[in-house]
Amino acid sequence: MNAGPVSEGPRGNAGDDRLSVGRQLSEARKKQRLDIETVARTLKLDTGIVRALESDDRDSLPATIFVQGYLRNYARLVGLPGDELAHAYAAQSEALPPLKVVRIDTKRKGLRLPPARLIRNIILVLLAIIMAWLAYPFIEKLVTSGEPGEDEQAPGHLELPPADMVPVPELPGRDG
Repeated sequence: MNAGPVSEGPRGNAGDDRLSVGRQLSEARKKQRLDIETVARTLKLDTGIVRALESDDRDSLPATIFVQGYLRNYARLVGLPGDELAHAYAAQSEALPPLKVVRIDTKRKGLRLPPARLIRNIILVLLAIIMAWLAYPFIEKLVTSGEPGEDEQAPGHLELPPADMVPVPELPGRDG
């Protein structure tokens, strides 16, 4: 197989122990026995971009930020560390290094609000107090109108007149 001599050849020239990013991708692709068209189709790239990546032709490539994404995907496809290749490409092209996500501490030392549950409970208590205050006149009217006065009868109580005041009707046919 010709993969052995190809991988050893570039390391020996001019005492350079490090391969270029494109050379590393090319050798890894050949070890995987993939052709450029298959890589381009898998990565959804033009074959010209894949060739430019492998030959380190920076003039044929788009902006560095796009190339770093291409390199990560290509490296993942052939089993190389993508982040290392992207950093190496940025170092070789003297472009700005890839952006890193940094968490910003957003905690303030000033005003701190109470938890939402406490605020909700305070609002509910205030609403209950306001509703009781608004309903007080109606409740008072119900309570005071419920007490029987001197001329009113209590509900469920029937007062009968005395028996000597009730006239007794006379029955026909009875003499007495």
